[in-house]
Amino acid sequence: MIRKLLMGIALLAAVGFHASALFMPAFGRPAGEIAARLPVVFMPSMYSSLVLLVLVPLLVLYVIRDGGKADRPATANLRAALFIAACVLHIIELITWQEERFILFTATEVAMLAILAALYFTYPKKENLISGRIPVSGIFSYFFFSVLVAVHYALEANDWGGLGLSDALWAIITLTFAAAAALHFLYHHQDHMYAIVFAWMSLMVAARNGLDEPLVSAAALFLAGAVIAWMIISSRQSQKVPRTAED
Repeated sequence: MIRKLLMGIALLAAVGFHASALFMPAFGRPAGEIAARLPVVFMPSMYSSLVLLVLVPLLVLYVIRDGGKADRPATANLRAALFIAACVLHIIELITWQEERFILFTATEVAMLAILAALYFTYPKKENLISGRIPVSGIFSYFFFSVLVAVHYALEANDWGGLGLSDALWAIITLTFAAAAALHFLYHHQDHMYAIVFAWMSLMVAARNGLDEPLVSAAALFLAGAVIAWMIISSRQSQKVPRTAED
């Protein structure tokens, strides 16, 4: 019960800070206004945050179900500690973003992503339950994409030259890397939630760039479609019952 209470308080604080950063910032300007200041090509539309309307209720369920079934109390305690740590780091990275300390913001996001990855791998390899790893997977995918955006933004803010490559090409390279990660989790962990969130974020990159960066938009649409197509194909294959020798 105490474990659930602490996880619930941490989640409530993280969600509250996130909402405040978007609508009533306490430490600076609204998060979206800061994001729109620089012409970063690898940046999703402001509507990308709508996915949180699905992920946050799933995280609430995650807290209510105490992080899902655990084989021993130590595992449940570890999951709770990692979950709380991720919530605290999310609050810190929101503050660093509003204070426009972009390098520190990126470092904090990377640390939070590492914590979420550790939480993700406390579950069995292919066990994806709505009361277990699925909520963690969704938020892990969301912040994996967010870290890549943060890196692009921090580099742009510090006048990075791009090593002779255009911003559009770097955006396509990053999208391809993110798609490879989504396919990895889809293939090795049968993780559909990770793939769905990646596809949503890619579509939001396409929506933001539109015809201004047609190659980036086309790449984002193609990669989102490829991941969803592979998800559907793999789902159908897993549903097929293998024939026995008697058949």
